[in-house]
Amino acid sequence: MKTLTVILVAAAIFVISAQGQGFGNLNFESARNLPGDPGYYGTPVAVTNALPDWIAYNGNSVLSDIYYVSNSFPGDSTSVELEAGSLALNGNSLTVGLYLGALISQTGLVPTDAGSLEFEAEGPGPGGSLAGSGFYITLGGQGLSYSALSEGSGYTVYAANIPADLDGQTEPLSFGIQGLGGEALIDNVAFSTSSVPEPGPYGLISVGVVLYGFWRFCLTTKNAKPA
Repeated sequence: MKTLTVILVAAAIFVISAQGQGFGNLNFESARNLPGDPGYYGTPVAVTNALPDWIAYNGNSVLSDIYYVSNSFPGDSTSVELEAGSLALNGNSLTVGLYLGALISQTGLVPTDAGSLEFEAEGPGPGGSLAGSGFYITLGGQGLSYSALSEGSGYTVYAANIPADLDGQTEPLSFGIQGLGGEALIDNVAFSTSSVPEPGPYGLISVGVVLYGFWRFCLTTKNAKPA
């Protein structure tokens, strides 16, 4: 039994490490060690606490801190914000604000058969649209075109098409603002999968390893002589 257990654990670790790690904190709710009251003008918080899994940039400069705000709108003083309270989208606890050429990025595994990337956003356009915001998305270094799916109260749900050649690949995902005059709030990013993923080559290998281990275990048990 020990042999079978070891084989199963090894196969699982092999598959996970080989296929890479999925994207994390796409709803921006994984923040930790935030101040109870950020104050009217906000409080600087380390990016590692405010935006786990993400890297934040102002232009080409990596940010070590961003502002956590709940009552004010200091978009003219900081490029990336973690926003709460009345500033958050759609009644969510936390939302990310992008201003002044901001960029957030992380690298992860694109789900197999991912057809689109959906997200909620608010911009300066009519009804909170992204018109005139300078907002853009890249995946694997490719710019993604996006369009509105539905409208909420002060925000819009968008979907960006994902090129088929990026499915199942480990790629960087970025959201940003072009230029110094744009701004946007984003939240609840999610990959939309068109069908159930079929096992990739590493998955098939792991299945074979598990089946072989199980066969060996059964054979050993059958041939074991009673004490």
